[in-house]
Amino acid sequence: MSCSTIEYLSRWKNSFFLAVMVFLWTVTGFARAQAAPSAIESDQVSIRPGTQITTENWQTYKQFMSEGMIALFEGSHFWRMPKDVVIEVGPTTPIPLPQRYLQDTKDYAGKVELVKLPTGGYVPGGYVAGLPFPDPLKGDPSLIGEKIFWNSFYRYQPRVQGAPNFSYSIDRVGNMTQTSEEINVQSQLTFLSDPATPHTVPEAGPFYTAKFTEQVSPEQSKYSTVLDLLPADPTQFDEMYEYVPTLRRSLRLSQAARCAPVFGSDYVIDDENEGPPGLPQLYKVDYLGEKKILALEHAVPEAFDSPGTAVALDPRFYYSGGAGVVPFPKPTAGKWELRDSYVISLERLPQFSKGYCYGKRVMYVDKETYFGGAQLDLYDESGTLFKSQIIFSHPQVIPGTAGDVVELVTGSNTSFLINFRDEHLSLEPSLRSCINADCATDGYLDVSRYASPEGLMKIVQ
Repeated sequence: MSCSTIEYLSRWKNSFFLAVMVFLWTVTGFARAQAAPSAIESDQVSIRPGTQITTENWQTYKQFMSEGMIALFEGSHFWRMPKDVVIEVGPTTPIPLPQRYLQDTKDYAGKVELVKLPTGGYVPGGYVAGLPFPDPLKGDPSLIGEKIFWNSFYRYQPRVQGAPNFSYSIDRVGNMTQTSEEINVQSQLTFLSDPATPHTVPEAGPFYTAKFTEQVSPEQSKYSTVLDLLPADPTQFDEMYEYVPTLRRSLRLSQAARCAPVFGSDYVIDDENEGPPGLPQLYKVDYLGEKKILALEHAVPEAFDSPGTAVALDPRFYYSGGAGVVPFPKPTAGKWELRDSYVISLERLPQFSKGYCYGKRVMYVDKETYFGGAQLDLYDESGTLFKSQIIFSHPQVIPGTAGDVVELVTGSNTSFLINFRDEHLSLEPSLRSCINADCATDGYLDVSRYASPEGLMKIVQ
């Protein structure tokens, strides 16, 4: 056989094998594409809008969940998801910070620095308003967690907000009861970033915020009130008071009371700020990394028109709860979205940890709004998952702005606190909140009534 013939056959054989390889690669690639979940990106870093997450396919998406959410889907603890639960994922919708807050960040952030206390904790020095640390990943790596935490602690909130709040509980045998109705009023007294408003309210005193919660029902507990005053100086302790209607007087509470249940619920006083605990100067804060978290932060506004009935949440927006089953939001409540988040861990410094209610708190802090309560995991002293908080919310427009919005502490939101250890569940639907001038008709702008101890003596007048 001639050399040219051999060369021709060799080329033909190589071409034939190449064609076969291309064909097999195309076929198997197509098969892989058909077999892969169509709703998730091939690089596993996002979820396509339109995805439906169920108890059948949730493991494909568990990298986008907190430990508490994973525990509900796994059913590894007492509490679990409804069998027919569906989470519909939509596009991520921005929640930009208010313009005045951004301007204050630009004007004052460069003057803020972390100051180490003799006890070992850190507080920001020189803070005026806005984000104290707009670039938290820059600088000393050991302080990244501290910067993210203080950004969450000082996240934008308006001068005043107030909303009706309803508390429900579910016990281990599935009994669900509306245990109380409250009025929640939160006043921010300094470090303000509202339009045409000074950074500090003249009658503020030495306080940063005041959290006022008055019980409206049941009748036997009516007028019971808790007031928590956070100092503007973060090195100082809170002032906590409780008005006891049977005594017709208020009592100042000890610092140990921050682990006391609020009106008999699974919430304790230190859970009431939707993320950051009280006395943050007593904590060691570690940065654990970044994570995309599934969250329902654009729930439909109608979900906050009413709480539901005396024994159930509104069935239009929530599944039925029961023994070990969480009454989770239905797809009608809104579409979930992926939120870029920082993950930080908070543990009390050793000298302050004895007798405290939690061993560790893991916050998933939204990188855009610095809201740290949409998902939150709480652990006991042994490191076992104790409680998980999940909040579903709808941003509200801030009056007097060009459409700026905010996720409020008081509402519109529904907060779940799932107590895995004690097999108990507390949930709090909060209706739409008034903001700033809109709260004037209810008198919530009155500092002496809703943001000071003397106001507690005016409750039954």
